[in-house]
Amino acid sequence: MRRSALASLLTVAAIAADPVHADMMLGGFAASAGQNHPLRHFHPNATGTTAPIGEISGPATQLYQPMFGVYEPNERVVYISDFGGQAIRVYPAFATGDVAPIRVINPPQLAQTRANAPVAAHDELGVIASNCCIYTYPLHANGNSVARIRGISWGGGADTTTKLNNPTALIYIPATDEYAVKDYDPASASNTRIVFHARTANGTVPPTRMLTGNGVANAVGLAYDLTSRRLFVLRQAPPVGGVRTGSIAIFVDTASGDALPIDTIEGGSTQLNLPDGRYFSGIGFDPYTSRLMVTVPGGSNPANNRAVLFNYSVGVAGNLAPASVLEGTNVSPTTVGIPFGIPAGPPDYIFRNGFQTP
Repeated sequence: MRRSALASLLTVAAIAADPVHADMMLGGFAASAGQNHPLRHFHPNATGTTAPIGEISGPATQLYQPMFGVYEPNERVVYISDFGGQAIRVYPAFATGDVAPIRVINPPQLAQTRANAPVAAHDELGVIASNCCIYTYPLHANGNSVARIRGISWGGGADTTTKLNNPTALIYIPATDEYAVKDYDPASASNTRIVFHARTANGTVPPTRMLTGNGVANAVGLAYDLTSRRLFVLRQAPPVGGVRTGSIAIFVDTASGDALPIDTIEGGSTQLNLPDGRYFSGIGFDPYTSRLMVTVPGGSNPANNRAVLFNYSVGVAGNLAPASVLEGTNVSPTTVGIPFGIPAGPPDYIFRNGFQTP
């Protein structure tokens, strides 16, 4: 057999046999320091207690609390915010097993980091640092002595100039060259808002705009679809009759002030209404399947962990039933993190020893 033909057959065989092609990845929180929490890959048709089809897991991964991640398509890697591990860890997106990170970004100023946003066009990585600020590092930074390129500061416990109080869920909007976070007024945790800052901002600077009012009240998560240019704000109302009503408010990405959502996913069929005492981890958007993904920790019982997935297209909202619901310890062995999407796998790559090779 000719070498080229053999190589083609090996490529097809490797991809067909590879267990980690998936469209959703989930991390979470290990129970205590010194333990590892896996990054689990799920097939898009997974439902119920379906097991993951692969995972990055083991002591070499260094993963402690991988609560948030982003797939970066140019490098075909994932940037993982390890909250308790106080680091951004970078892995091959289609790796499986006890895989060490390619790079680790962990300068002391980073501290606990809740989210990150790779900006490949500018070779930068935006991160939420120390639960307070937005810092920018070189995209390919590595190590604990990395200097930040710039930083948008906190400044104190009052409602400061930057309007950054306790930011979460960082996203990047290319069309406006802005970062956006979910945050809240220090005077009232229910008075939530989406705060936008120019990517190039530095120091104690005001936001470019804020999305405020009833449309984003009680927000607990934020996701973004680059194609439709939609913002998705996950909300959870205070309990009424023992039920905390959950919903997803949808906005155009130029919304500002007290703008109302253009659509809302809400109602009993959504499975977003939770008993008092149950909360969301967060929301993600998978651009490869056009799905919104919401995760719900199981509280003291990991068997109650859930991931609720909705098919999304512009104009589809209301009392929308999930496309699928994953549940149980397969979602997370402890507390589930925030989901994110990855493609099914590049067809021109062979996977060897957990790494992708041209």
